[in-house]
Amino acid sequence: MKNEKVKVVIALGSNVSQEENISIAKGMLEKTFENMFFGSATWTEPIGLPGSDKFLNVIGVGYTYVGRPLVEMALKSIERRCGRRKSLTSRGIIPVDIDLLLFDSERYHADDWQRPYVKTLLHQLGIE
Repeated sequence: MKNEKVKVVIALGSNVSQEENISIAKGMLEKTFENMFFGSATWTEPIGLPGSDKFLNVIGVGYTYVGRPLVEMALKSIERRCGRRKSLTSRGIIPVDIDLLLFDSERYHADDWQRPYVKTLLHQLGIE
């Protein structure tokens, strides 16, 4: 366990039963991270998934006392509990995709930070 509370910024997306799956994932994240809150959701066209339905995307901010490896394990566990499977992903079906964008001051998924919808959602939450 870390001695200090650190901020985490998490991106969620879903292209199947989008509103239901995002709602379920948000509930699990709220139970996992301290003071977890979410910005508004936005619909986006799929990137690199021909024939996919639109994605519903949302950004969340929370706090934790555990290290990044445990945070990433928790996010993968939530994805699995929401129905994410390699067999579905290979067919372009993404019940829930959860990416850690920020842990403390360390940014991850650099390409995501450049996507216009991510920039907009981060800006809404006061994160640049």
